[in-house]
This record gives sequence, C-alpha cells and structure tokens, in this order.
Amino acid sequence: MTTWTSDQMGPRLGESVDALETPVLLAHVDAMERNIREYAAVADQHDVDLRSHVKTHKNAELAAMENDLTGDAGICCQTLGEAETMARNGLDDIYLSYQVVGESKLDRLCWIDGKVDALATTVDSDATVDMLHAAAERNDRTLHTVLEVDMGLNRTGVAPGDAPALAQRIADADSLAFDGILAYDAHVKSRASTEAEFEEEAWAAMELAQEVVDDIEATGVPVEEVKVGGTATSRYSARHPVVTEINPGMYPFNDVGELELRSWEVSEADCTATVLTTVIAVPDDDRLVVDGGSKTFSLDKPQMPVPKHRDDIEYVNASEEHGWIDTSEADETFEVGDRLEFIVPHVCTTINLHDLIVGVREAEVADLWEVQARGKVR
Repeated sequence: MTTWTSDQMGPRLGESVDALETPVLLAHVDAMERNIREYAAVADQHDVDLRSHVKTHKNAELAAMENDLTGDAGICCQTLGEAETMARNGLDDIYLSYQVVGESKLDRLCWIDGKVDALATTVDSDATVDMLHAAAERNDRTLHTVLEVDMGLNRTGVAPGDAPALAQRIADADSLAFDGILAYDAHVKSRASTEAEFEEEAWAAMELAQEVVDDIEATGVPVEEVKVGGTATSRYSARHPVVTEINPGMYPFNDVGELELRSWEVSEADCTATVLTTVIAVPDDDRLVVDGGSKTFSLDKPQMPVPKHRDDIEYVNASEEHGWIDTSEADETFEVGDRLEFIVPHVCTTINLHDLIVGVREAEVADLWEVQARGKVR
C-alpha cells in the first residue's frame, strides 16, 4: 500500500492557488501585513504597547511576525495550551488573559514561567489569587499577576468596587507580583453601531478603568499596566491616557463580523482570511453547491460567508460539507469545477477548524502555517 505524506499531498510553496485542493483556508499575506502595520501605527500614535492576541491564528511563526512588526511588546494567549505552544516555539514574553484553575494546570503555568523571559497571568477572585499563590510557593516561583475587572461584559472579572481589596491581596502575597489590571471592553461592541458611538462608549469604559486605577492606587498599590481592547475597540480605547497596552487578535485578518460591525473602517480588502471552494453541483440555474460547509466555515455567529470580490451571489445555507449558494442575481453560468472564494464569518473559530493556513501572494503559495495550538483548550 502506498503511503502519502503531508508534504507529498501539498500544498507546496510556489504552487498556484488555482491548483490547490479545496476547501482551503487562505491568508492574503500582503494585506495581512498591511493590517498589522496599521494597528502598530495606532499604538505608536497613542504611545501604548500592542500585544497581539494569538488565539486567532494559534501559530508561533505568525505570533513572531506580529511581535516583530509591533515593537516586540510580546503576545497574548487565551489558554494554557496556547501559551505552552508559544513558549516551546521561542516566544518569550507571554500574557495569559485567562484564569488558571486546578493544581496540575497551575504547575504547568509555573513550568512556562521558568522557560520564558516574561510571563503574566490573570486572576479575578480570592479563590484564583489563593490558588495561584499556592502554586507559586509550591514551585518556588514569583508569578506576575494581572487583575481582571468587569467593565460591563458580565463574563469574568471582579466588580470595579471590589478591585482595590483584591489588588491589595495580590500585592501582599509573597510569591505574587501585581502588574496591573485587564479592563476588557468588548461590551462596547453590543452598544455601538457608529464610529461616534464607538468613540463615546470606549471612552466611557476607559473612564471607569481610570476610576478603578485611582481607587487601587489610593490604597498604596501602584498600577503599572492597564490592558484593554480587542480588534474592534483598540483604536478607540487606546486614546485614553489610562491605557498602557492593547490586545487585539483578529486585526491581521478581520472577518464578516468585523466587516458588518465597522463598515466605516473595514472593507473587503481588509478581510484577508478566506476559504477557496470548488463548485461540486449546479442543481438549477439559481443555485449551486460548493465544498465548504459548517466543518469548513465556523458558523458560531449569525453571519454567513461573504463572496470575495463579487456581490451577485449569496451563501445562504450550510450542512457539514455543503454550502448552498444563491446565484439568482448572477448573469454568468456556473459549472461544476468552478472556484469561489469567501470571506470567513468568524476568523478565530474558522481557523480552529483547519490544520493549515496557506499564505498567498499574487495567486501563489508564499507560506504555510500549521495551526499548532488547534484544539489546545486546556
């Protein structure tokens, strides 16, 4: 029996995009790098650090690229497994924006702390502070700690009024170092639909962050860092003087969600993560089927894939390996074997469905990035 290796099956560097097997996840490299530099310029303009959140792509080489293009401010991870993957692949300044719970996981966190130059993690309760402190003592480490404050998302984070006491508890712990606060402002996206509303809501959130910082520092505990912002809010929250660091993740790629949310500043040209599909059936003149369904595009949000570079067809439904395309507005005739490219609805969860991101330049394969931390949810 012949055994085929992944190298033999492709994709291969220099290969034409037209020759790729589908469905295939693409990243348009020139536009992706432009997006990274644009956010780096925003950070420079407002004198804040840009620490990229790598949960979007889960690849150490892309993380290193972001770090290089944004001033070596380090990276942000969302799971311990992501942080381990990045540490094992040479990333040495990591912030884990998630609460680590469980003795074995906390011991793994301490292992990472001993491997990299800089590591910080997140707490938001007496319980998580005490667990972290016990692990630091057990492993003879001093762990840098960021206190998450609930800014209005109502997910995790200590209530603003309770932040000073918890910050003091961290500062008093012998094996913990209090670095500052995480003031994640994602709730702004549900309240704002125009540029003016984003500006207003983000500023209000940062005013609350400033109050929290003032209250903590009134107890004698200095707040060196205020980490904020996702891709949608970083441009606005970074303008407030309380902010020291922004942590966007989707910004190299964008997606349909960002395109619909911020149409005044995100265009199709800014949406660099796409899936190339092949037409596998043309049942009638008004409908065709492509080989990209819910196992190719993550459909965890209301948005559907959007055709790249055309508005005369519409992705209307999906099953696991099939995508229904409405072609009733199109003038051309489609045939089995035709190719159609779609902007992904939600880039973070779509990438997590794939083993490989294929970087393309000028219709050729320019790079290959394995989704190394795919499935590393622990």
